[in-house]
Amino acid sequence: MQRLLTIIYACLCMWTSVFAGQLDREDVSRQLDGRYTIGEVQADMRAYPVFVPAEETQDNKPKLIGYAFETVDFTSIRGYSGKPINMFILMDLDGKFLKIRLLEHNEPLFLSIHSHAKLVAFASQYVQLTLQHETDIHGPNDPMVRNDKMVSLQGVHRGTISAKAIDRSIFTAAAKVALAKLDPALLARPETKYGGGSVTSAQVEKPIESASNTSQVSSRDPVVTTYVTDSPVQSNKNIAPAVSDKVKDPVIQKSINNLTQPDTASLGTKNSLSPPEADLTHSSRGNLVNASEPTQLERLQSMADAESQQQWRDVWKSRSTEIAVLIGGLLVLSLGLIAQLRLSANSQVLRVIRTSYLLFTLGFIGWFAQGQLSIVNITGALESLTTGGDLSFLMNDPITVILWIFTITSLFIWGRGTFCGWLCPFGALQELISLMANALGVHQRRLRNALDAKLKWIKYGVLTTILVSMFMAPSIAQMAVEIEPFKTAISLYFIREWPYLLWALCCLALGVVVYRGYCRYICPLGAALASLNFLQRWSWIARRDDCGSPCQSCRYRCEFQAIEVSGKVNYSECFQCLDCVSIYQDTKRCMPLIKQGKSIIPIVQAKNI
Repeated sequence: MQRLLTIIYACLCMWTSVFAGQLDREDVSRQLDGRYTIGEVQADMRAYPVFVPAEETQDNKPKLIGYAFETVDFTSIRGYSGKPINMFILMDLDGKFLKIRLLEHNEPLFLSIHSHAKLVAFASQYVQLTLQHETDIHGPNDPMVRNDKMVSLQGVHRGTISAKAIDRSIFTAAAKVALAKLDPALLARPETKYGGGSVTSAQVEKPIESASNTSQVSSRDPVVTTYVTDSPVQSNKNIAPAVSDKVKDPVIQKSINNLTQPDTASLGTKNSLSPPEADLTHSSRGNLVNASEPTQLERLQSMADAESQQQWRDVWKSRSTEIAVLIGGLLVLSLGLIAQLRLSANSQVLRVIRTSYLLFTLGFIGWFAQGQLSIVNITGALESLTTGGDLSFLMNDPITVILWIFTITSLFIWGRGTFCGWLCPFGALQELISLMANALGVHQRRLRNALDAKLKWIKYGVLTTILVSMFMAPSIAQMAVEIEPFKTAISLYFIREWPYLLWALCCLALGVVVYRGYCRYICPLGAALASLNFLQRWSWIARRDDCGSPCQSCRYRCEFQAIEVSGKVNYSECFQCLDCVSIYQDTKRCMPLIKQGKSIIPIVQAKNI
């Protein structure tokens, strides 16, 4: 099974796709409720000029008011799902957002109608903002504060990565359109507060030699304030022309002419362009720069990357207390697993310690810090990597990043059981409910070994279905990942539509009947980790020669049925509860120890009384 999944992973990584906008002129017109006349898509970029109809203007000529475009055509900033969030934007000639609409997303926490509305509401806050606004995303219940330069936006509950992806997508895409089609001076700001520092106009005019020089520069700040004096755009690498007014694009002039009289050559000397003598861009400091060099776009991208890094650094700083507590908890767990014999020497003490840690996992890691790892993390990472992206979108969730680093590291040492047995909040919830059921006299059933072995293959089928469908049939993959009840039980605190709630309760009820039934038989994340268990380098659970033959004590007492008849531990199915390690040292439960300590009792022949 491990080889099969490795082959599937390799094939999926070879499957690549490209994200691109899908709206045509008619679609754009519908997005704008048919109020405007839509010009032809620009040759150098997928942006549609938007005109006030001729019959609504004083000179009976269509008037250009701005550009409509999709963010996915200009940036591939990833959301939590690993896919870009596509927005429709209408931006006027002053760089103001006249309309913003959420077109498409695959964010796992916001797929239902109710939760989707939260992202729509968040995006709507950007209407009437401009490229010169600095945005700061606060909590969902914080008031929205806005002035001419800055705005504090209401965030989305449990949607930090999604909200930041929307924010960066809007401003990055709009900045690229403005840089090519509008007056680049619209991107300039005298001073920008960011990350505890400031960026002045003198700083942004200095050439940027590498990304490391841009740590304090916002992606909405231009590197150089320019205006173009001559030729039209020849390729995507060139900067589009602009003269003395806000829009100086001969392609737009042609669109306007085509929308009016066929014999009209131009709209007047003010908007006409003289034949180009050289492909030059004039900077505000009087320097001539070759416009064929994509320096401004490169710098814009460099600054966008710098802003992204600064954003996640700010997030990590703001969650420093949670990070410290989590690292402390992981350190305690590591020390406990290293000193497993001492930790499990007393079965009663082990039970108290394990129950306490499961409460920490459920309460702090799960419900408070929202550190529930999910198959969505894996599908999102694969989706991003196979479409030319990276994993930087995950950096806005420090708890998840730290847990994944620890989980992957532990695969080499202890195997998949470190996470599944100790750090999975939903798994902890199942086990705690089972313990409460046991206290009430309800005990889990032990399935026959043959049936148990067959049922454990189900989770691999679920995992394969998700991985294949995410590329072959994405809509099926979105439904398939809902087999995980983590979102309902942990991320949304059981506040969700009734079908999801019912499924989560069924998974918990299964754990009352069969010990950790969901984890053992259904969980695709558990299957993914188990398939990678070949990375484990050490068989760390102590065994004796008598284990399996003749002693079967550990096998019969293993709630996870992870010990074979031979006495060998199946680490792919082991959850590291340490019960067998405790039995190994118990002179009352370990048969070899019982034999060693058994005293010779003389046999006396009974007499008739």
